[in-house]
Amino acid sequence: MTIDPNQPRRAARQARLARRATVRRGEALKPIKKRASSSLLWWTGGAMLVAVAVIVAAFWFSGGKNNVPTNNNSLIAPQSTIAATIPVAGLTLGNPQAAVTLDIWGDFQCPVCQDFAVNVEPALINNYVAKGTVKLVWHDWLVIDQNHPGTHESLDAANAARCAADQNQFWPFHDWLYTNQYAEEASGAFTLDRLRILGAAAGLDASKFDTCLANATHDAEVQTQSDNPPAGAKGTPTLLINGTLLVPTSLTSASIGAALDKALAATASAVP
Repeated sequence: MTIDPNQPRRAARQARLARRATVRRGEALKPIKKRASSSLLWWTGGAMLVAVAVIVAAFWFSGGKNNVPTNNNSLIAPQSTIAATIPVAGLTLGNPQAAVTLDIWGDFQCPVCQDFAVNVEPALINNYVAKGTVKLVWHDWLVIDQNHPGTHESLDAANAARCAADQNQFWPFHDWLYTNQYAEEASGAFTLDRLRILGAAAGLDASKFDTCLANATHDAEVQTQSDNPPAGAKGTPTLLINGTLLVPTSLTSASIGAALDKALAATASAVP
């Protein structure tokens, strides 16, 4: 076999070329990795923006409610509490001899009623009821059940509230109901099971409360009252001041407070 004297040089040259090719491939891969990393960051940032947009949209289309409960185990305690010094008698809150009576016709599933109860009532209670000049009286009007034939969550919630009234706890339980209203009507917020959970959270005597719920003790009186709303009432909440239908410019504490001030002034001037 003849040995080619140039073979070692050719082998060395091929080895050098191979090494150079390997280095070139490595250099070529670096920008690709960098671009891939940049793309990953871009897509990650984009996904985060989309997630934020979805959360904001969900908040907007749910009516902007904060911390709306979504299931039986998601309860929210009322933010305001009723002072122990305010007299309570059944469905009436305040001094029984108050010069002005504010009658409230509502439905525990009504979203406008919920806004009124959570954002307006506390100021009225602090500014008027706590001072003994105004008393609140609750009345049931089951408009949501009427709008959703075949459902009875409004009736069950109203009965539950009166079961709480049997323990002289109507107004605190009224606050628990409205604070834990679902965003969607007739969607299971006030099933009997959830009402029992709410009763326990509100500190009611479970045995008495559960029996009252199971027997639908107050259904008949609730239904009778609901079938006879005030003349001229258009929906819930409906407010009357000393028996006169109130049509406020807006459901705010300032607007309703102005009407109460006017009624208080009228009663004061009528006193000899």
